[in-house]
Amino acid sequence: MTIKLEAGVRYRMPVIFGPAPGPRQKADGTRWEPAETGIMHCTWMTVSYRTREQSLLRLLPPGFALRGDPVVSVSLSFFNNLYWLAGRGYGIVYVDFPVAYTGKLETIAGAFCAVMWEGIPDAILTGREELGFPKLFADIPALRHERELGTAGGEASWFGHKFFEIELAGLSEVSGDKRLPGSDGPALHYKYMPRTSINGAQGKDLAYVTTSLPLPGSGGDASPIKFADSNFRKWKGQRGSVAWHRATFEQLPTTYHIVNGLADLPIIDYVSAEMVEFSAPGIAVSANSFRAVEPAD
Repeated sequence: MTIKLEAGVRYRMPVIFGPAPGPRQKADGTRWEPAETGIMHCTWMTVSYRTREQSLLRLLPPGFALRGDPVVSVSLSFFNNLYWLAGRGYGIVYVDFPVAYTGKLETIAGAFCAVMWEGIPDAILTGREELGFPKLFADIPALRHERELGTAGGEASWFGHKFFEIELAGLSEVSGDKRLPGSDGPALHYKYMPRTSINGAQGKDLAYVTTSLPLPGSGGDASPIKFADSNFRKWKGQRGSVAWHRATFEQLPTTYHIVNGLADLPIIDYVSAEMVEFSAPGIAVSANSFRAVEPAD
C-alpha cells in the first residue's frame, strides 16, 4: 500500500515519511495550540535609509509599484526559546520597503520583503516552501546591546565572509510607541518555484504573491505578534548605519549577486534607527495566517 497525502496537512520533501513538523504544525499534522508554544523572546533592531527610486524599481516583481518615499528598512533580529525548535533560537536579517501590489481582486499597500537570511536551515525550508519567503542561509551570531554605552549591532556572514553589518548608537529608551520597527503595512512576498525541465526551458511551476493581510471582510489581524506592555521595550537611536560588503564569486558563490545588488542601492541619508526587545506567545512566529494573492494575469 502506498502513502496517502491527506488534505489540509502540510508536507515537505521527502513526503514519504509523513506530515512535516515545523512552526505551523506538529508531526501528526495537527496545528500547534497556543498553550503548547510557551513564550518566545526577541531582540529586533532596524536601520532605515533613503535610496534612489530608480534603484528600487529594478527590484520589483510584476504587479508591484513603489509607495511613498524610496526608503529601505534593514532589520536584524534574534529569536530565543522557540517551541518548534525545542527551545532553540536563531537570527534573521530582513530587507523590505513600502510598495503597493495590484492583483486580480485586490490592491494591497504593504511592505515588500526583497530578501531575508536566517541562521538555521530548518527555518529556511519551512518558510520558502510553505510561505513563499525569499529565505537564504547565513551565520548570524547573537546581537550586541551595550546598554550603558547606548549602542547595539550585529552582523551576518557565510563561510567566514562577513557580508553585512548594522550599528546603532545614541540609543535612548522611549515609551508609548508599541510599533515594531520596519516598513509599515502587511508583509508581501513573491513566491517563485521553477518547473523541473531540461535547461529550465519550461520556466516556473508557480509565481504569485503571499501576504500577511487577512482576506477582505474576514476581520483578521495582519500583525500576529501580541505582547503585554510590561514585556515590550523600545529604544530610538541618534545614529544608525548599514554596510553591505560587496562579494566575489569565490566569497559567496551562490549569493554574491544578491549582496552586490543591495550594495548597489545608494544610501542617500539615514532615516531612523530603532530597537525593541519583547516577549510574546510562541505561536506568534508561526505566520500561519499567510495566504496567496491571486495575480492579475
